[in-house]
Amino acid sequence: MEIKYLFSSPEGDISLRSADLARPFLITPSEHHPFLTLGDYFEAIKAFILKDQGKRLVHIFKESLHREIGLDSIHKILIRSEKHGRLYHVASVDIFMYERPIKFAVTTAVSEKARACLTNEYEMLKSLNRSLRLPYLPEVHKKGDVKCQDGRNHHETLTLILSEWFEDYHEWHLSIDEKDNRQKVCIWDLEKGHRYVSEKETFEIFRQVSKILTLYYDAHTFKQIYPWHHAAGDFVVKTWDDGIHVKLTTVRDYQSIMEFFSEDAAHPMIAIVYFFLNLTIRIRLDKLDGVGETAWAGDFSVHAATQGFIEALRIMDGEGMFEPGHVQDLFSLLQSLDQDEVERLLQPLLDLYQKDGPADLPVIQTNLKNHVSFLCRALQDSRL
Repeated sequence: MEIKYLFSSPEGDISLRSADLARPFLITPSEHHPFLTLGDYFEAIKAFILKDQGKRLVHIFKESLHREIGLDSIHKILIRSEKHGRLYHVASVDIFMYERPIKFAVTTAVSEKARACLTNEYEMLKSLNRSLRLPYLPEVHKKGDVKCQDGRNHHETLTLILSEWFEDYHEWHLSIDEKDNRQKVCIWDLEKGHRYVSEKETFEIFRQVSKILTLYYDAHTFKQIYPWHHAAGDFVVKTWDDGIHVKLTTVRDYQSIMEFFSEDAAHPMIAIVYFFLNLTIRIRLDKLDGVGETAWAGDFSVHAATQGFIEALRIMDGEGMFEPGHVQDLFSLLQSLDQDEVERLLQPLLDLYQKDGPADLPVIQTNLKNHVSFLCRALQDSRL
């Protein structure tokens, strides 16, 4: 069986030589591990996917291909480093057998904090996929630990999960197009090259992000996918002949934010109003080009978020996820709010933003009045 280690780049795969693999492994984009090498990272992924003679891998093949597959059917594996973030490291794994390769994602966590977060995400993904059966989150197949050590008996434990790879989906971020000095969405396509999308496509991305997050909202417990942030590349995009498709790569937690405001039980109507208001603000936040200063999406995003929220409500109402008449009452309440009332409702959220994202807070405060104005207008223009 041939196994190759690669780096992903806009110019195509880069094969790694012995000298490359001997380099220190980066814990974050700017900090290297005390003793682990890049080779140790790749070897850990290899050990993880082939553990126990590949029994788990064979089982996954059986479930997805509906036929018995032996490990000896695999003739090549490509392990490709895709992204090194502040918390996790993401690789893709191409497994070749028969006619076409099957591709998976492997996410690796090194620090104690990152390992705990990744374990929690694994459980959240399993739980939400099992309970809601929506098509927006990756299927997770396997979680495990790999122990590494160097020649001086230093030890490190890595936590890894094997999950579905979203083929042809790409990270995206707000960016300034130098040709016309306008803010646009740039899709980070490593195969065809980075590209800006049209205003219509940008609106559709934000609409689908809002719809997806709302569909995962629990109207009874007030739990939601939270936290999330565009700067972390949580949502990915695929452009196809039939339009834009958006998926969510991970779930860091699934919790109610109402407990932040009060220890008393919240009223369901108030809870979903705060979900919506929070959604309309957070959907506008990104880091310029993914790593720069806080970016604030244009006013179109308010209409897109409102439209996606309402579309999700219709679906959830049709599936009996709300009490009869609750959605109509909610929509009537939102449309009845004036700008002063919305501003007052948003004040407690500012404390939440100070706690969770202090760097974003000044941008939110600067744009808040304008945001509220467009939000009230979007609600008046909407129909349930």
